[in-house]
Amino acid sequence: MQQIIQNVIINRQEHNSIEFEIEGIEIPLAPGEEQTFEILVTNQGSPTHIHFSVSDELKGHITFLRDNPYVLHKEYVSAVARIPRDGKVLTDGKIFITAGYGSKKKGFPAQLGKKEEKPKEPEDEIQIWEDNDELRPYRPGGDAPKKKTSNPRGSGSGVGVFSVPFLKKLFVSEGTQTRKSGNKTRQAVGEADKLSLSMAFGGFLLLVFLFSIYFVLPEGIGFKVSFTQALTFSILFVTCITYLLLKIMEDG
Repeated sequence: MQQIIQNVIINRQEHNSIEFEIEGIEIPLAPGEEQTFEILVTNQGSPTHIHFSVSDELKGHITFLRDNPYVLHKEYVSAVARIPRDGKVLTDGKIFITAGYGSKKKGFPAQLGKKEEKPKEPEDEIQIWEDNDELRPYRPGGDAPKKKTSNPRGSGSGVGVFSVPFLKKLFVSEGTQTRKSGNKTRQAVGEADKLSLSMAFGGFLLLVFLFSIYFVLPEGIGFKVSFTQALTFSILFVTCITYLLLKIMEDG
């Protein structure tokens, strides 16, 4: 059975109306080849004659075995598509159907031939790392990468003097030193915080102890506290309490 590439419906919307189920068709052929195909015509109205034709681009390439069939209900119209050996690889045109003795004409796009395939691009070079950490191109199937010979005289721009291993060691050592210095800084900050917290707590205990002694001592000793001393004592006491509360809240 031949391949049906299009279904044409007439007299469905109105008298002599023409509809296509497929917007456009493609017939893959190479120069010197030909292919037979069919178009199904479905009539949903009164029996009528229709006419098949092609645009100027497809003349000589598509031939209908019956170009003026009489359609009662369903008709299969066979056609032959061919491309001459010296013809174009790809041809675009239209297939037309005429109904109502020329009163209605409608067509759909048809592409004849095969699109040219683009040649594959060569594979990209594979980059590999050698033992000396220098990046060198390596193409599959080619010669193995050769190591560069060092320039004993140091001529040129001088890039060879600072080799990749030397730079790697330099950056690694600098990064290590930076991390070590950062750790030492954090340790120093932590020790300073502990020292200040210990001093604040010790001062708080000392103030509490002195405050207790003031009330425990008998009045006969005659120990008196001036306004300045009381104010200093209060400031120190509030400062220690505030610092201790802030540290407790931060740790919490």
